[in-house]
Amino acid sequence: MSPGFGYVQQPGYASGSPDMPQRVKTARIVLFLLAGFLIILGLAALAQAEAAQSSLDPYSESWWSNAPAVEEAEQKAAAQMLVAQVGMIWATIYAALALVLAARFGKGGNALRICTIVYGAWLCVVGTFALGLTASAAPATMVMASLAELAAGVLLIVFMAQKDGVAWFSRPRY
Repeated sequence: MSPGFGYVQQPGYASGSPDMPQRVKTARIVLFLLAGFLIILGLAALAQAEAAQSSLDPYSESWWSNAPAVEEAEQKAAAQMLVAQVGMIWATIYAALALVLAARFGKGGNALRICTIVYGAWLCVVGTFALGLTASAAPATMVMASLAELAAGVLLIVFMAQKDGVAWFSRPRY
């Protein structure tokens, strides 16, 4: 028996399953890398906020803990912890969404391609605002994170809007 016995070859289609185009694979890799980057960045922000909070612990029991400078430092550390926790929650949500999108590339249809484009556009918006709002006051890691987020968003939009991406996500599935 021949390997294709019992299956009629459709005209215009190659036998077997088509391979994912290289640019679509690259977009998928970008999503996986972005998810890992967001998780690491969220954990680093949380660790940095925890270090700021724990650096004030020796002063909490001292006789001058009510000094204005100590109270101001405690408030700043508490605000930094809150921002880090909220950032960790959002980073987890963005990372989970990136993982779901990347995992569905093999079976997804045109709706997945559009969701990936919207996700890339949202990354561009968030990265641009974060870069604009924090470029002068934020540490270098925050600026680098904003640039990476912006670059990932642009790559996702470009790779999904090209004809390879359109063809892959609108291919017939038997």
